[in-house]
Amino acid sequence: MRLPRSAAAVVTAAVLCGSLTGCASLQELTSSSKPLAGTKTTSGPAAKASPAATGTATTAAKPARPSGALDTGSAVHRVKQGNFTVQLTYWTSDNAKLYTADGVKTINVAAHIEDADSTHRVTVSTFQVTQDDGTNRVVAATDKGTFDVTPPYPYNTVVTLPAATAGATALTLTIRLDLLVETAPKANTYYRSTALDTLTLPLLTNGATR
Repeated sequence: MRLPRSAAAVVTAAVLCGSLTGCASLQELTSSSKPLAGTKTTSGPAAKASPAATGTATTAAKPARPSGALDTGSAVHRVKQGNFTVQLTYWTSDNAKLYTADGVKTINVAAHIEDADSTHRVTVSTFQVTQDDGTNRVVAATDKGTFDVTPPYPYNTVVTLPAATAGATALTLTIRLDLLVETAPKANTYYRSTALDTLTLPLLTNGATR
């Protein structure tokens, strides 16, 4: 009589067990519900490598310095004043990208009149630069007199900016020109026109990148 496949497996296991020294019981050999002795099982997902084991380091991003008006060395602004325009040209031989709060900063300023004829005399009576670093506001330069800027004559000056408050991140310069414009050719009477412009200079701070 042929034994069923499962019964044959039991008999074979019994025979093998009888021939082996120290063999476990037949139940241990044939049971599928228990692991073999000495075998460990694990449950749950495989353990992941810790961040330290990967060897990667996280570095804090440094703040970036914003671009400034004089980063290329010069800037040209135009300020409309009624029927004429004041063109202001700023330039420096400094590296404006390296400006810091306590560093020396020298700015050249040139002003001339556009869109006006040369028959109406125009003069500058006051030129002034005010520096604001977000904490302190100071007058950096003042020039008073009678400076002829009737086309084609320009007004030129050099401004050295004072040290700013420690930790300041930018300087805002306000440029003011008080102009006297002749009412009619050779009339020797004038009306006043004030041109205002601003120039922003970012500053490097500790840890900032250019």
